[in-house]
Amino acid sequence: MKFRTLLLTFLTLIAASIVLPSVGALEAVVAIQPRLAKFEPLKGCYIGAFIELDEIAKGDINVFEQQTQKKHASYFTYVGYGRPFPADWVRKVRGQGAAPHIAYEPNEGLHKVQDDEYLRNWARDAARSRVPIFLRWASEMNGPWTNYSQSPALYREKFQLVSKVMKEEAPNVAMVWTPFCEPQRLIDRYYPGDEAVDWVGVNIYSVYVNDGNPSRPAYHKDPVDFLRYVYDNYADRKPVHISEFAATVYCKGSAQDTVDFAIEKMTRFYTALRDEFPRVKSVNWFCLDTIRKKLANNNYSILQDQRVLATYANLVKDEYFLSRVSFNPADFPTTIAGGTTLQGGRANGMDDNLLSAAGAIAANLDQPYLRGLKDGDVVRGDLELRAQLPTDMKPVGLIWQVDGRTMAITNSMPYRVTVPRERLGVGRHTARVLVIAKGAGAAQQVSPDINFEIAP
Repeated sequence: MKFRTLLLTFLTLIAASIVLPSVGALEAVVAIQPRLAKFEPLKGCYIGAFIELDEIAKGDINVFEQQTQKKHASYFTYVGYGRPFPADWVRKVRGQGAAPHIAYEPNEGLHKVQDDEYLRNWARDAARSRVPIFLRWASEMNGPWTNYSQSPALYREKFQLVSKVMKEEAPNVAMVWTPFCEPQRLIDRYYPGDEAVDWVGVNIYSVYVNDGNPSRPAYHKDPVDFLRYVYDNYADRKPVHISEFAATVYCKGSAQDTVDFAIEKMTRFYTALRDEFPRVKSVNWFCLDTIRKKLANNNYSILQDQRVLATYANLVKDEYFLSRVSFNPADFPTTIAGGTTLQGGRANGMDDNLLSAAGAIAANLDQPYLRGLKDGDVVRGDLELRAQLPTDMKPVGLIWQVDGRTMAITNSMPYRVTVPRERLGVGRHTARVLVIAKGAGAAQQVSPDINFEIAP
């Protein structure tokens, strides 16, 4: 009894010394740490990249990670809405222990986005991958270069629809809503709501000059300033996903090496993410020389210059930058409804034509470009063409030509036409678009020629 009395006395003294926090204090602690979103790490920032068209990596993850000396948590590609789920590409990324990040773009217009068999089957294909997928649907919607920017209300409705289908069919998919960093004044109009969005993204590029024009310098701009608007408005409720970032390594417009500029902006941005923006939880480098690919005016590849590569490798070696997306496979369904978008059970990854929709390219053109075709393409159906213009170009009209003959004239967005194959004939052809722009003398600009072939 004496021992029992002493023990009770001891426990009473311990209990009296413990000060429990008040309900208000507990609420304050909870408020400090927001509820984690799907696949959001408690601390740190995933690193990722686009490498599919890089001339050194050539889409090979092993090559890229040997060069950068760091395993990356995620890789991304572009897929057009209406195309099959990129099963082969997802297998490749998953096989390297990384999470796929898919820019899924409805470039044929929002009217085609319905709760139908195609969308349900695409989601079921995604579910069968049993890997975390960051689905960046219809990004850069605040930019006039996209074909889904015309109606914010319709955009919000369609994003909500896609999100609903993914939540019902593919719980391994995290919905990422990604505007371009400019124009800021339009960003909030397109936000589809907290229920539909898992991560809030933003695409940011540090370019040496704007629109390839040396008289419009941009080297003084701080990429961190582009981030602040999105971060200040959304980071208190959603993790932030830098869906695309890069800095100019070589500038075609000014015809000069900009390695020092790229190193400065890269260092500034990745250091700020670590030190100033704790809820930026993913950052993805757009690794591509758009000049050699005849897409735009900047080389963004970090693999072509050893100083740039060494700087990037030194930045991301910090353990703050995470190499793996954590997830629990038990959270994913084992039974998935029938239906697939894959012909023969497989589909490759990237829709090459889609890359031209990236804001990094659209926001930095110095002339019009014809899209929908690449040099050497063999076309088996009707010719689907679209024009991509510099952001400050205000056209009076567009003249669509094949072999020097006018096929169509348009004067309003979206800048796209369909040319029936019957008007062309089997064999080789050359296409271009002429843009009559507003201004002195209604100046005319012509896109580079694209050579293609109509198959028998």
